[in-house]
Amino acid sequence: MLNRYILFNYLKTFLVIFLAILGILYIYLLSEFFLIFKEKGWHIFLSYTLNLLPVLFFYIGSFVTGLALVISFRRFIQRKIDLLSQSFGISPLRFSSIVLFFSFFLSLLDLFGSYNLYPRSQKNLYRIEKEHKKAKELERGIVRNLWLIEEKNSIRAFYHFDLVDVSSGLLMGFYRLKVVESSISEVITAEKGEWKGEVIELREAHLKDLLKGEESTQKITLNYINLSHIASLAEKPEHLAMKELFLLSFIGKEIGINQRHYLYEIARRLLNSIFTFLLSLVVAWACLRWRRLEWALLSLVAVFFFHWLLLALIRSLMENTGISFSLLLSIYLPIPVLSLKALYDLGKGFRV
Repeated sequence: MLNRYILFNYLKTFLVIFLAILGILYIYLLSEFFLIFKEKGWHIFLSYTLNLLPVLFFYIGSFVTGLALVISFRRFIQRKIDLLSQSFGISPLRFSSIVLFFSFFLSLLDLFGSYNLYPRSQKNLYRIEKEHKKAKELERGIVRNLWLIEEKNSIRAFYHFDLVDVSSGLLMGFYRLKVVESSISEVITAEKGEWKGEVIELREAHLKDLLKGEESTQKITLNYINLSHIASLAEKPEHLAMKELFLLSFIGKEIGINQRHYLYEIARRLLNSIFTFLLSLVVAWACLRWRRLEWALLSLVAVFFFHWLLLALIRSLMENTGISFSLLLSIYLPIPVLSLKALYDLGKGFRV
């Protein structure tokens, strides 16, 4: 009975807050749409808002969850329901368990959405802003200035492409440098060619054999990785499905791309997904431990912004230093540790 009462009040508060924020945002979107967008149409606005909704939930859902918890628990504290429950031997953890289960469910929902829904929505928003807000043509399926590596025993080959159209396989500005035991043995250049599956075909390639001192122009066919493996490089990491991020992270070192960007994106989505549950633990602890609105709100705002600050710090260090990625992730440890401390205190209980 108590759990049902707490959950009902909490869900009602959660929906009111989320709809209020959503309403404010949509008023802003309407004004932006009619004043800034260069191409207008209700189908454009509908697509824009529908794609924005899951992205908005992904980024502020944890804050709405925490704020709803603060407001609903404040009512219970004012009526001394929390103290009454503790006097009957109900721990603060058990008292808040139904809300914590709900936040855990939202974390799982975020995790599920992070696999494909959120990145697809972000990609659609990016396309709409480019094509309709700025009226610019969006370049699709094109990878520019691409460097790749191939290693076989003591032989290394460095590939460079000025442009690769991953949809058609067309490539421009091809350059390949072959190194055997630290010595350059062969250079191949071509203005254009085709990449189909695992085959790169150059119809008019210039071959320079440095070991024999010979040069020639001929048709050359090279076997390399499948074009589908690098198709995702034409997209921003935040626009890729989780499956594509894992693929690029796995083969990144093998072909010479910086897989740290894709590892960061995976970590960011996972951390942001579990953060809803971690934040709820801390806020529930602050509400029931201090029983004061200002302390609960302070903990909510502080931990929420600390979360994004740590993610930004990890990204900055990842891009500008050579620190191992596993070590960089340890920067985020204060939030899980704080949440575990909150979980322990909630289970142990407070003096009535």
